[in-house]
Amino acid sequence: MDLIITFFAVTVLSAVLVYARKKRKALEEKLNRNFPEQWRTILKQRVVFYGGLNDQDKALFEKRVQLFLATKNIDAIDTDIDDTIRLMVACSAVIPTFAFPGYNYANVNTVLIYPNSFDEQFQTQRFEGHQEFIAGMVGNRFMNGNVILSKPDLVKAFDGLPHNENVGIHEFVHLLDKEDGAIDGVPELLLNHRYVGPWLHEIKNEIKRIANGKSDINPYALTSNAEFLAVVSEYFFSNPYKFQKRHPELYEFLSTIFDTHKVNVVTRT
Repeated sequence: MDLIITFFAVTVLSAVLVYARKKRKALEEKLNRNFPEQWRTILKQRVVFYGGLNDQDKALFEKRVQLFLATKNIDAIDTDIDDTIRLMVACSAVIPTFAFPGYNYANVNTVLIYPNSFDEQFQTQRFEGHQEFIAGMVGNRFMNGNVILSKPDLVKAFDGLPHNENVGIHEFVHLLDKEDGAIDGVPELLLNHRYVGPWLHEIKNEIKRIANGKSDINPYALTSNAEFLAVVSEYFFSNPYKFQKRHPELYEFLSTIFDTHKVNVVTRT
């Protein structure tokens, strides 16, 4: 009996190893492919962050996009998606982690693209009295490992123009914030402990300015520290020149959190 069990265990292990090798080889083949020129054209036309990079960093950005697309599922719910939508999703993930080339969201399996905004029951139907206001969500409980994005809001964020908002970046920043175990606006894996106190103080000060109507930051940032981080990160990455000009202290904090001092993310408009 022991011999049979041992034989069975060895057989299963061998099958697992063979599967793992095949999967790794398939991934390597995908990553070794040349970045399609039509994809590069889409990035040039639609992604402000990409346009602000030098040639070397653009090549790195493209590899990161390929890695994300090769390892994550991007599925559509009651809508159609194409390479442009998939690229927008991948860019949303890569932009806030660009300074961390080894990072690829181990906690994400699938990104779901919805036809429009949705409610807390994930309904997208439009009928009298029904309100849809959620443009993106990081899944929890039974939806853990999933990210949900509204297709129209994603497309609007990547139209090639600088914006203060980007639903994709917003949700992937939540995932970065979650890496230390809590979505609380203090991404401890990215923020040195000595900066935590000053960062919380800066949040408090800016929240006062927003509440008093003295800031152009989306008031949704008032919801919580977690939403504050996600909201200002959208602005920081989508319209960095304007953000730096209007919010120099916040700009420095986010440059430290996302380690972008060495990355050219400023596009003057």
